[in-house]
Amino acid sequence: MEPNLIVITSLCLISGLAAGIAIGIFLKVKRPSIKRGAVVISASTVSGRGAFAAQNIKAEAIIERCPAIEVTDRDIGGELVNYVFYGNVETDRLVVMGYGMLFNHSSTPNVAYYREESSLGPEMILYALRNIRKGEELFYNYGDDWWKTRQ
Repeated sequence: MEPNLIVITSLCLISGLAAGIAIGIFLKVKRPSIKRGAVVISASTVSGRGAFAAQNIKAEAIIERCPAIEVTDRDIGGELVNYVFYGNVETDRLVVMGYGMLFNHSSTPNVAYYREESSLGPEMILYALRNIRKGEELFYNYGDDWWKTRQ
């Protein structure tokens, strides 16, 4: 009796799949993180995605310079309203590029930001309020106005 090639092939594929799943569970394979400079984006300890220190960061060090686009509040809608900063005028909003949008809130932040005008337009400058250890999640305070509009 000759072995059936289809049966042998199917058994090999099923065995390989089962072994791959078992190895993945055993090694607890994590979702990949994204790294650039001093910041890595990964699963947050608070909610969804978060920004983490990819290296030790000294107090007052600039973590990231985020280019921003200034628009009016009429231009912002849906989920994007949760990811913009207030502009210089009450109806202006800043859409921040880079990782600046992915920093979560804390009432005891380790990061702060300020707006700076550059020759190419507004930028949000994110800097460390204190020494930050590698792997620590980076938080800034969203401010009272942000929370008042979401109660």
